[in-house]
Amino acid sequence: MKKKIIAMVLSAAAALNCASVLAADYSDVSKSAWYYNYVNRISELKAFEGYEDGTFRPENQITQEEFVKTVVCLIDGDISETDKTKLSESVTSRWADWAKPYYAKAVELGLITEKDAIFAYTGLPCTRGDMAKLITRAAEHLGEETVADTSTYAEKLKDYQYIKEEYRPYVLQAYAKGIISGYEDGKFRYDGYLTRAEASSVLVRLMDKTERVVEADANEKMYDYFGKQVTWTQPLRTDVPAQYQVSIADHDVISQANYDEALQNGGNIANYELNRSKAMMFEDLVLQSITYDNETLKLTVPDYLPESQRWEIGIAYWNIDKDYDFSNDIYTEITEAGEYVYSDVKLLQEISITVHPKNSDSFTSRIWLTFQKPLSLEWLDKPEISFNNMQHHFEWKQGQGYKDYIKDYDGEIAHPVEW
Repeated sequence: MKKKIIAMVLSAAAALNCASVLAADYSDVSKSAWYYNYVNRISELKAFEGYEDGTFRPENQITQEEFVKTVVCLIDGDISETDKTKLSESVTSRWADWAKPYYAKAVELGLITEKDAIFAYTGLPCTRGDMAKLITRAAEHLGEETVADTSTYAEKLKDYQYIKEEYRPYVLQAYAKGIISGYEDGKFRYDGYLTRAEASSVLVRLMDKTERVVEADANEKMYDYFGKQVTWTQPLRTDVPAQYQVSIADHDVISQANYDEALQNGGNIANYELNRSKAMMFEDLVLQSITYDNETLKLTVPDYLPESQRWEIGIAYWNIDKDYDFSNDIYTEITEAGEYVYSDVKLLQEISITVHPKNSDSFTSRIWLTFQKPLSLEWLDKPEISFNNMQHHFEWKQGQGYKDYIKDYDGEIAHPVEW
């Protein structure tokens, strides 16, 4: 029985429920094929369907309409029948009626712009250049940062000079992020048509960063990082949001040459702090999560740190409502990611938030939230928040982060941070 196609209509007369069909079930998908695992994953993502004759047809071409619908549904969900009607009315392109709402939604999401005249015609096969354009914009929509320097990747592609100017930045971004790979002969072939096998790999890599294959510069030095090989600027974790990915270069090192020399003398990445900006970026997430209401303290510690770092969050409070002194306060320390709730907190003394190296107590950034004046039991009228790169205290407001506090601050900041 045919079921609703969630991401792509390949053939109205030949549809299988991809959620239950794996690569091994297709008669034309060999276990030795490079795309075998991608076909399995694409089925899990409900992006492609096979045909009624039990084939996947990996070398079949995909039209622009089909590929756009798939990308739209993967990053934004399918469109309701009511919205399909409304969206179709706004489309002036020559796309098939079933595809018009996805065209409109792609424009709304920024996947297609008015300059993309090639997308105005129906039935055209999707080229690898168009694929790169759509995928790069989809990654941006999902919050991924762009790769700042793609020059080394341009040098790797032997046919880069033949790629049309409008496609070059998209090809380089998708290639640099490991979403799209070139061919064994070193060419990208931006004008080549996209096959179902290629589309499977690209869409899986868009949605799952652990599947990406980033080609390191042959001349770039590789470093051992907790059992895996990484470059100086390669993300150490790809299972966290792009804005929270850090590299060896984001640690508090003077230079790559200095780090290399330290390693030769027995140094270890687990002894290096993150630089102030990156450390505070993580600490700020904890700060913004803190709530203290009706004697209940709550906070969230995200599992975003690289393996070289560890959390140290100290909380001091009293569960009594009189006779406060430092001998009967309760101190607890959080060192693992998770959701934390503390009840019966009669009086909260302070919270310190710090990111340390795995094998050291040193740090570059610390955030303090305090309810009392230093070295005394005199309570503040309103709790204060402070950052160790500033000689200033702010009134604490639940939910606010570093940038909220400093945006109206006119004083001098010793070491401003940006992330």
